Amino acid sequence: MILQRNDVIQLIEQRLSGQISAQALASWAFDRFYAIEEGVEVIAPEDEDVLGAVLDDLMFADEESFALDDTDLRRFIARLQQL
Repeated sequence: MILQRNDVIQLIEQRLSGQISAQALASWAFDRFYAIEEGVEVIAPEDEDVLGAVLDDLMFADEESFALDDTDLRRFIARLQQL
């Protein structure tokens, strides 16, 4: 499976709309990060840096010291939408 920017944007939007919790988003990001590390999922070479960085931040977002607010999440979406 190829992880795409839009996949991450969709999950962030679900978090912003209250459809999923911060813990669910962090868990999803954690699962994707390690699936990529294990070669189960891949990222297009041109997206590796941005997706890797965003997943890294999201997978700890359920911890109080790393909590992300709506502004942070919208910044991630903007960053992912840049080509």
